Amino acid sequence: MSDTPLTQALKGLDSLPFHMPGHKRNTALLGSASPWSMDITELSGFDNLYNPDGVLLDLMRRAAALWNSKASYISVNGSTGAILAGIRAMTRQGDKILAARNCHMSVFHAMELCGLRPVFLEPEWLPAWGIYGKITQETVDQALAGHPDAALCVVTSPTYEGVQSEIICPIPLFIDAAHGAHLPSPKADLACVSTHKTLPALTQTALLHVMSERVDIPRLERQLRIFQTSSPSYILMASIEQCVALLERERGALFAAWNRRLDEFYSHARQWKNLRLFQPGEHSLWDRSKILLHCGTGVEEFLRTHRIEPEYIRHGNALFLTSPCDSNDMMRALANALDELDARLPATEPPSYPRPPQFSSIHLMGNSQFSIEFPPGIPMPS
Repeated sequence: MSDTPLTQALKGLDSLPFHMPGHKRNTALLGSASPWSMDITELSGFDNLYNPDGVLLDLMRRAAALWNSKASYISVNGSTGAILAGIRAMTRQGDKILAARNCHMSVFHAMELCGLRPVFLEPEWLPAWGIYGKITQETVDQALAGHPDAALCVVTSPTYEGVQSEIICPIPLFIDAAHGAHLPSPKADLACVSTHKTLPALTQTALLHVMSERVDIPRLERQLRIFQTSSPSYILMASIEQCVALLERERGALFAAWNRRLDEFYSHARQWKNLRLFQPGEHSLWDRSKILLHCGTGVEEFLRTHRIEPEYIRHGNALFLTSPCDSNDMMRALANALDELDARLPATEPPSYPRPPQFSSIHLMGNSQFSIEFPPGIPMPS
C-alpha cells in the first residue's frame, strides 16, 4: 500500500473536470512544472507581497489594467481572504451592513469578527430550480430607506449558478464576483474575483480590485496582511502571473473559442426532450458559462461512468462549470453523455421548490462576539 495515497490518487485522475479550478488541468495549453522547484520564500529579487516594489507590484499593476481597476491586490487566501479584509476595511465595529441573504459564508464570518449588524437583502427566488436569483434595485432602495445609516452593501454577483445583479448604491458597494473573474469588472467600490474558479490559475488564488476613491487604501492593505499568511506561496502567485500573461496575449482568441463551444453546446441542447437547461429569462443577466441542468436524482454514477465530474448535484440539478481551458473534445463528451441521459429520463413536470426559511438569528454572545446560525439543509455557496 502506498504511503502517499493522496498524491497517487491525484496522479491517477482521469475524469473530465466540469468543476473548479478553471485551468481544467489543461497542460497542453498552460504547460506544467514541478511545484517543488518553484516553492521559495521572499528571496532577493522576488519581491514581498506586503511591501511590493518589484515583480509582484508589476503583476498587480498588470492585473489592474486588465480589470480596469484603480488598484488590484493579490490574495493567496482566495476570495475568502479578500472578502474578510475588504469588509473589515470598509466598516467599523457595530456598523450596519446590508448583505444579500445568499452571500458567501466569509461575509457572515466577517460580520462575526467585526461585530457588524446585518440587514439582509432578499434575492429573487427561482422555485423551479431551488436557487436564488438576482438582487433587485427596489430591494436595495427599500433597505436603504429603512436603514440610511448602513455603512456598506455586500452583494454576490454572479451567483454560483451565474445570475448577475446590477444595482446602484449610494453607500459603498462591495461586489463578491468570485465566480465572475472572466466577466467585465462590476460597477462597485470594491470587488473580488477568484482567478481559480473560471480562469487558469491555481486553487486559492484571487484578486481584490479597488474600483473607487471611497476605499481607504492603507486600511485595506493592513487588513490584507491580517487575513493572509505571512508566508505567501510563490507557486500560487506565479500561477496568477501566468493567468494574467495568458489573458494579455490571447484573451480575445481564447474567449471567442470559448463562446463558440458554448454556442455549439446550447444549440445541440435544443434537441433534448427531458433534460431542462437553466435560462433565467430576458429580464436577468446571466453568465451562460455555468451550465445548470435539471436532470433529476441519482445521476452521479451515470455521469462518472462517462468520466464527467460536475461542480455539484443537488435539488435534482447538476452544475457544470466551463472555462476557456475546456477543449472541444471535452464539450463534445459532455454533450454526448447528456444525449444518453436525456434518452433515459422519463418526462416529468418541472418541480417547485419552496423558498428556504429566513434566518435573522444573529446571536449576541458576550459584549461583541457574534455567531450566525443557518437553517439545516441550506447549502452555502462555495
